[in-house]
Amino acid sequence: MPHGKRPELLAPAGNFEKLTYAVRYGADAVYCALDRFGMRASAGNFTPEEFAKGVEYAHAHGAKVHCAMNVNPRDAEFELLPEYIKYVSDAGADAFIASDPGVIDCIFRYAADPCVHLSTQVSTVNSASARFWLRQGIKRIVLARELSLEEIKRIRENVPEIELECFVHGAMCVSYSGRCLLSNYFTGRDANGGRCAQPCRWKYHLVEDKNGYTAEAEQDGDGAYVFSSRDLRMIDHVPELVGAGVDSFKIEGRMKSAYYTAAMSNAYRIAIDACMRGEPFDERCIAETESVSHREYGTGYYFSSPGSDANTVKANEYVADRPFLCSVLSYDESAGLAKCLQRNKMRVGEKANVLSPGGFGRDFVIGEMFDRDMNPIESTPHAGMEFYLRIDGLKPMDIIRG
Repeated sequence: MPHGKRPELLAPAGNFEKLTYAVRYGADAVYCALDRFGMRASAGNFTPEEFAKGVEYAHAHGAKVHCAMNVNPRDAEFELLPEYIKYVSDAGADAFIASDPGVIDCIFRYAADPCVHLSTQVSTVNSASARFWLRQGIKRIVLARELSLEEIKRIRENVPEIELECFVHGAMCVSYSGRCLLSNYFTGRDANGGRCAQPCRWKYHLVEDKNGYTAEAEQDGDGAYVFSSRDLRMIDHVPELVGAGVDSFKIEGRMKSAYYTAAMSNAYRIAIDACMRGEPFDERCIAETESVSHREYGTGYYFSSPGSDANTVKANEYVADRPFLCSVLSYDESAGLAKCLQRNKMRVGEKANVLSPGGFGRDFVIGEMFDRDMNPIESTPHAGMEFYLRIDGLKPMDIIRG
C-alpha cells in the first residue's frame, strides 16, 4: 500500500451535463459555479435551480459539490453576494471555493454551515500562511501551483490539520497562481473577474528598440510562445502526490467538453485506485490523456522550479482529440439497441470505440443504425439527432468515440 490516505478526485463541471459525466466516470467531487462570482464566466455554469438539481444528483451518487465563488468582486457586485451564498447553502453544497477576504467573510456570515476552501489565487506557498488561514476557519487550501512536491510535503507535515488540494491535470495559467493582468490590459476583460480572453495563448514577436539593450527569445517564423503554458499531466505520478499528503487531486477544465470531463475523470480514477491497491501504473492511462484535446503536456513545477523551467509550449497548438461521436441515452438489452444522441457524424462500417466507466474502451465497427422511427440509416446527418444503434452490452452514459 502507498504511504498516505486515499485522495479525493475533484473534477470540473461547467454545466449539469458535465457534472453528471464527472460523477458517472468516477469523480468523488465536482466543482462548479453559478452565473455570477465564478472565475469561468464563459462556461455554461448553473442557474440556482440547476445548481440545486446538480447537488441532488451528485449526493444521490455519493459525490460532493464545491461551488466556486473565487472572483474579486467590486463594491457594486457585493449587493447580490448574500443572496447567491444562501442559494448555494440552501441547495446543500459541500464547500465554497473563495479567495477574496470580503467574500470569505460573507460566506461565514450567510451560509448555514459554511465550509470554505481557499482558492489557488491566494498563492499559499508556506506553512505559516496555511496556519493563518486555518485560524480563520478555512477547511482546505488549494495550494499555489508553483510549489514543488517537496514543498507540499513540508506544508503537510507542518500543518496536518488542514486539507491540501492541488491541480493535477489540465490547462495552466502562465501568471503566478492565475492572477493575470494581460487580459485586462489588452482587451479590458478582467481575468480576475472571470472573463479572461487568454492573451497568453496569442503569438508574440520580441522587438528591441532601445540602443544598447539586448533581448533574446527562441521563436519560429510564426512568433514566440513565451506566455503559453504547457498543459499539466500528473497521472503517472499519483504515488508521489499521495506520498506528499495531497488530499484532493483537481482536474482543470470547466470549459472543456463533457467527453474531456468523462475521459479524464475515468483515467485518474483508474490510476488512483490502482495506486491505493498497491498495483503498478497502467500505461493505458497515458493514452487516455492523449485522447482529449490538449496542448503539449508537462509536470508543472512539481519537479522543477519556475526559474529553471518556464513550462511554456514550443508550439501553441492543440493536439486533436478523438471525436466524441455520440452518447448513450438508454439501452434495450432484449433488442440490443442503444438510443443515442449524436455529437459528431457517424457512418455504418466505420471503426469506433466504446468508453465505459472503469475501463479503457473497446473497439467495434458501427453496424445497423436507425432513425427515431426505426428506418435504417447509413449515417447520422443532423447535429444533435437521436437515433438507434444495434450493439451489444451498453449502458446509459456510455460514450462512443472515434
